[in-house]
Amino acid sequence: MSAFSDSNFKSSNYSSFRPSYDESLFKYIATEYHKGEYDLALDLGSGTGQATYPLTKYFKKVIGTDLSSTMIATANSKITEEFKDKIEFKVSPAEESPFLPDQSVDLITAAQCAHWFNHPKFFQEVDRILKPNGTLAIWGYIDPVFNIEEIDNFALEFMYGDKYLGPYWENPGRLILRKKFKDVIPPSNIFEDEVVFEHDPRLQNKAGSSPLIIKKTLPFETYFNYTKTWSSYHSWKKQNPDKEEIADWYYKKLQSKTGWTPQTIVNYEFITILKLVRKIKR
Repeated sequence: MSAFSDSNFKSSNYSSFRPSYDESLFKYIATEYHKGEYDLALDLGSGTGQATYPLTKYFKKVIGTDLSSTMIATANSKITEEFKDKIEFKVSPAEESPFLPDQSVDLITAAQCAHWFNHPKFFQEVDRILKPNGTLAIWGYIDPVFNIEEIDNFALEFMYGDKYLGPYWENPGRLILRKKFKDVIPPSNIFEDEVVFEHDPRLQNKAGSSPLIIKKTLPFETYFNYTKTWSSYHSWKKQNPDKEEIADWYYKKLQSKTGWTPQTIVNYEFITILKLVRKIKR
């Protein structure tokens, strides 16, 4: 996570090229799973607000927090008149929200960030600020899948191979995400009604029941720009300033394998995980 907190990290690129979430995800969380009130939502690890803004449709006030002052500065610069009374962004770690009173939050979300948390401290703080019957929803997307075996294998080798970006992912965070939060266990004395949705487009029986489906149909060049938002790429660049640009190498290799041009429309879909729990009334 330190890569995203680096002052050199291009938060504008993160905002432009990272996947967004379909409205159906927020509708499911807010209207089908959530049974509490709708006064305040807290979006942890908000980045520039990809998952923060959609919550304003359902909650009177939404606060986004992130450890990265760079991300929060970008988020604050984009607040329009329409949202100035409904949304705010603060620099704060997920494990500490000292600006919030006890039992003051109705929904807490953590999109593409819960794998970085100190989980015992995180759950302790959630217990403090979340109202009884309030909802905690954490989710993430993992690897993009083209469903073209040769390309998917090459992409995985580039992402995780020792010769490429593998050593530059921050662990155990990335491993926790790849294991789909199986080691992130909400304490049973605090939470109940756990619901988990896993989606893997590589499986023949895709089920399609998850509210978190992320499909992309866009120019190949946009996928390439997305790879440059990876924390592993940022770390690689910082540690190898004089080497051939590794993302450009990957881009050229994919072009040679596929014949894709920058404007070729490509399709890919993400492996995703969504986990929801409700705070016990006690």
